[in-house]
Amino acid sequence: LTGTIDLHEKLEERLAKFLKREAALTFSTGYQTNLGIISTIAGKGDDIVIDRMVHASIIDACRLSFATVHKYRHNSMKDLERLLASLDPRAGKLIVVDGVFGMEGDIADLPGIVPLARKYGARILVDDAHGIGVLGATGRGTPEHFGLEPEIDLVMGTFSKTFASIGGVVAGAKTVISYIKHHARPLLF
Repeated sequence: LTGTIDLHEKLEERLAKFLKREAALTFSTGYQTNLGIISTIAGKGDDIVIDRMVHASIIDACRLSFATVHKYRHNSMKDLERLLASLDPRAGKLIVVDGVFGMEGDIADLPGIVPLARKYGARILVDDAHGIGVLGATGRGTPEHFGLEPEIDLVMGTFSKTFASIGGVVAGAKTVISYIKHHARPLLF
């Protein structure tokens, strides 16, 4: 019931193709997806920068990661830049943001986030649980909506919204997805 079978792998291939990514990985829930991603790719000595209004699963995942967490004012690119400029340029940096904020209903300022991430050497994870299936010409979510799909490092989605099912997915570069697959405790255990 909890192991990987052929159906999971076929689903992951189809999701990767749909999201225009090299690879995808499914989890049992959307909540576990964020726990798995963030606690695996960020650790001690890294910095995670989050919007103050991100989903609870992101906050919990940050706590599991042992990285230093920095919060910026909701959708404030000025505050985001202030934070990024204050961080050690040698540290790993991950910006985590909801594509569509579930409680507020507004959309992340990805056109503002992307250039700041590139300027300060940060990676971007978009939790698009509320964007996939809703935004973008083909429903691929917030990155597609803004025409920024190649600029976003990882996209997370959940099946409990527009896919009307159970589970979650992360999609991105094959090497990163493989690393998460083989190291994410919420997936392995």
